[in-house]
Amino acid sequence: MTNVRALAAPFRLRAARVGRALRDDTRATAAVEAALILPVALTMFALLVYAAEAFAIQRKVTLTARTVTDLVTQAAPTQMSSGASVVSHTAIDADLCAAAAVIQPYDSIQLSMLGTEVKVNSDQLTATVQWSQPYNGAATRAAGATVTLPAGLGTGQAGNYFIMGEVYYNYTPLQIFTPASALTLHDTIFLTPRQSTSISCTDCATHS
Repeated sequence: MTNVRALAAPFRLRAARVGRALRDDTRATAAVEAALILPVALTMFALLVYAAEAFAIQRKVTLTARTVTDLVTQAAPTQMSSGASVVSHTAIDADLCAAAAVIQPYDSIQLSMLGTEVKVNSDQLTATVQWSQPYNGAATRAAGATVTLPAGLGTGQAGNYFIMGEVYYNYTPLQIFTPASALTLHDTIFLTPRQSTSISCTDCATHS
């Protein structure tokens, strides 16, 4: 029995030395930490890129909505009728097309817009669509449809008219490290007509 213990002792000492060496070996620590942290870091970087690009495009969407609404409110009338500026759908189309340039350098193919005139209802909270003209496949608003106005916009405006410019952009993030779903960026701007109290477009896609 004594001889067995004597023979086993060197093996125990060697095993203990190997165990201590493995315990104290830090040469691969950095590689292990990098392997654990890298996926998280890359995901955070990708999300940062997505957010930054979406913010930049959203800013362009807002500028485009402001531009198209401003252009339509200043549309030069072909004639006046009962205090309203009479314009054709080709004039509205030209304004929509011109405003589309604002979205550059982003792809304008992903852009759709809608120019609409609304009349504020007596409740001063909603408005009724008078006419609507789309750009690049946007869904038109039906004449006579009700639109909910932003809070406070209709106060004291019953019977008055607004031009409503709507812009939609289909944003598909670059697939960097982690997949991200497409989303639609959108903004709406309301402005009053500049040339008259209202604008009449009897040949627009929808009209009253």
